Formats: sequence, C-alpha cells, structure tokens
Amino acid sequence: MMGAEIDSLLRNADPDRYLCAMFAQPDQRAGLQALYGLNHELARVALSPSESLIGEMKLTWWRDAVTDLGASPPKVRRHEVTEGLARLGDRIDPADLMPLIEARFDDISARPFADLDDVLAHVDATAGVLLRLALRLVDASDSVSPELAVAAGRAWGLTGLLRTFPQRARIGRAPVGADELARQDATPAMLAQGLGREKVEAARQPVIKAARAACEVIKSAGPLPADAVPAIGYCCLAGTYLDRLPDSPYQIAPDLNPLGRRLRLTWLALTGR
Repeated sequence: MMGAEIDSLLRNADPDRYLCAMFAQPDQRAGLQALYGLNHELARVALSPSESLIGEMKLTWWRDAVTDLGASPPKVRRHEVTEGLARLGDRIDPADLMPLIEARFDDISARPFADLDDVLAHVDATAGVLLRLALRLVDASDSVSPELAVAAGRAWGLTGLLRTFPQRARIGRAPVGADELARQDATPAMLAQGLGREKVEAARQPVIKAARAACEVIKSAGPLPADAVPAIGYCCLAGTYLDRLPDSPYQIAPDLNPLGRRLRLTWLALTGR
C-alpha cells in the first residue's frame, strides 16, 4: 500500500483521479496511486516558475530514477513514488513511463505550441499515456475501445491545460497554437504579460472545441465498463469543468464542489453513467 504522505497529496492535488482510484481493488489502487504520484511530481516540475535549468535537473532525476527501476537487478531510489512504482512488478515496464517524463521537458523549455496538433500530441503523451497505463493496472485495457481511450485522454488533458491557462501562460506553454495567435494578431509574448484578452480568448477556441468534441465521444460511448471506471471515470467530469471555464483565459478556473464531485463519481461507479 502507498504511504499516508502520497495518499494525502493526491487527495488534495488530484482529487478526481484519487476518488476514482478508490473504486479499484486494493492492490490495483496502490498501483494507480504510484502512477498518479509520478504524474503529479512531473507536472509540478513543469509548472514551476523556477529556472529552466533547475527544472531540467529535476526531470533528469526522475528519468534516471525510472530508468533505474528497469535495471537488472532494479535500483530503487528512496522516494515514496519510486518505491511504489517498484512494487508494480511486470505490470508496467519502466520504459512505458518515459513518455510522461519526456513530454515535460517541452514544458520547461517554454516552447510555445505551434498549432492544435502540437497541443494534441502533448496531451496524448501525458494524459493519454497515463490513462492507458491506468487501464492496464486495473486489467481493463480490453474493456475500452482505442477510440474511447484517446478521446477520454484528450477530454481530460485539454480541459486540464485550459484550467491552468494562467499558470501556463506565464511559463510560455499556454494551450493555444501560435498559428491561431497569429490569426488574431497576437503573439506568445503577450501571454506572459496577460495582454490581449479578447484576442487570446478567440485563439483558444479551437482547443475548447477539440475538448468538447472529445467529451461528446465519451457520452456517445454509453455506460463505462465497471472494471474501467477506476482508471477512466474521472474523464467524465471534463465537460463540467469546461462549462465552468471563465470568460477570460487569464482568470483562475473554479474547482468543483467536493461533495458534488464525490456524488457524481459514486453514481458513475454504480451505473457507468
């Protein structure tokens, strides 16, 4: 089982995934928490306002730590997340975790997204990879079609990027294509200063549209299989988060009511809807 520290961290920092993981079997739940713990650590580095060199050093530490898990014999660094990942055995190869790490190097590089396809590629390598690994951990990979898995990862990943738009704008990685900014006579440099609200709002519309389209795929798929709910159920909340996005991209998006979130996910676990 995972320790109290990572359990508490995920309960507060990643409550949607955390609550869904509670519906998994105990051994599966521990694996999900280790996986989500790694994702949290990587995302925290990526969104940190510190120097890019410091961020690169931290991500390199995680890359080396995960590589060590694949050594023969495995080398486990003293960290609650790496110790949890080491207990996954052969359910997840450490090499399968590398896309999660490599994608974050782009974040700390402050390289603006070129276009919508660039944004989607980042989401597929982060939220998408995480979701597919979670499905594997709960033995539900065959219960969800590839199309639904991609859509769910994109619905959640794109919505997450939009919710953190202000923070990402400050580090140069706002979820908006440079091509769309150019069409609106705006530039990536304006984002860091919070300028051109109306132009930036117009430029982010293709991302919002893509997120809503992914949410529609989830709805049209019908009830989620019970065995997949612990790994994918939280993605059904993406539409609710999208509806709560502020009119200004520079405003902080509100969180969901904790009780409402718990009731919604409990109903989902019971009915698949």
